[in-house]
Amino acid sequence: MKKVLAIFVLTIFGICSSFASLMPYADPYYDNTDIFTSPARLIEEHEVTHFGFEIDAFSAVDYLAFLTGPSGALDDQIDYLYSTMMNGDERFWAEYGSYLSTIFNFDNPENLPASDDIGAIRAYIEDSFANRFDSAQKASAVLSAAQNTDLFNRPDSPALYSAARLGLKLYGGAIYGNGFGWQLSSNIGFTESENLLSTGSNLLNVDVRGDIGYAFHVLSQRLTLGVSMELQALMQNSILNNNLLLSRFEDNPVLAFSENFKFGLGFALNFGTMYRHNDTLAFTLDLTNVASFRKFYDLSLTDFVDYDGFDEDPDTYYQPMDLILRALWDYGPYHVVVEFSNVINQVIWSNEIPSYKYDFFAIPKVGFAYDINDELSIKTRLGFSTLSFGVDWNGISAEISSSLNKLAFGIKLGYRF
Repeated sequence: MKKVLAIFVLTIFGICSSFASLMPYADPYYDNTDIFTSPARLIEEHEVTHFGFEIDAFSAVDYLAFLTGPSGALDDQIDYLYSTMMNGDERFWAEYGSYLSTIFNFDNPENLPASDDIGAIRAYIEDSFANRFDSAQKASAVLSAAQNTDLFNRPDSPALYSAARLGLKLYGGAIYGNGFGWQLSSNIGFTESENLLSTGSNLLNVDVRGDIGYAFHVLSQRLTLGVSMELQALMQNSILNNNLLLSRFEDNPVLAFSENFKFGLGFALNFGTMYRHNDTLAFTLDLTNVASFRKFYDLSLTDFVDYDGFDEDPDTYYQPMDLILRALWDYGPYHVVVEFSNVINQVIWSNEIPSYKYDFFAIPKVGFAYDINDELSIKTRLGFSTLSFGVDWNGISAEISSSLNKLAFGIKLGYRF
């Protein structure tokens, strides 16, 4: 068995190393609390899910305010744009003067001052913001500046927080109690970037995934090894931040779409080990995404009208690997999980993307659950700067969550039988 796994892993790495270009990707539907990312635990579980679903919604208040009233939700950004331009010196306007007609594209070109006349520019901005532009035009200037300049990528610029997600998960599977388990799931959803005024994109995703895993004891009943593999079929579309904002600002959803639709296949491989110290305490060490790759073929927007076939995406995408250490404590109705993870994958992201900021608060996580009776339990979890509270009752689950570093809330509802 070990030789087969070793040959398989070496073969996968050999194939993937032959690809011309490897690009990292972040899978928003990767769940490191799922048992198949800690496959050694399969030896102690026994459950059958004929069918289950889960609805997940989360968003920052800033983005919800923008959805309800785009013009009135950008007051801080409007003030920032105004003060930045009013305080701009000769060096600033030498760089940004040519963007005046782009930022204020709704105004009559005859009203615009020369790009090298700082006095006239300041007079134009002061008079226009005070007397001529309404809130919608000022908001339009912010969106144009965010799209065409780097003014809203600066550290001092106000963000339009989102980190929104809306998704539906359908799943089913079985864990047989002998170390073997499988699961079939599908995710349909939309995930947004954290700051919609920054350079970035949002993901529209539909996928089908199949997980299979096996765990077995080695040396003694205390030590267990496990392996799991996930196969994926995916359809994705990236929606640029500015396109998403403009589509709401103009009340035209078509404006959101400009990128190719991607259709692809992928797989992920995980290894894990568990040491059972006694009946109440166990430790797991998991190496996730040891090999996690995706290959896509693109369908352009024009192909929906005049189809001329799929185009191969020259890149191969990989999800950075990670090491997860957990302590599992179960004492009667009390259940505690302490986890340390997201160390290695953040190092990889920091090397791949210079602007990536290492988040030390993403490393520790802790979860607690209390069984009130055989049918009802309450739970809470702290991780990724988010605190959640939930309840499970007869296959029904409900959870509310709140971000600790921004004003954002979420809700999750599910049912399984």
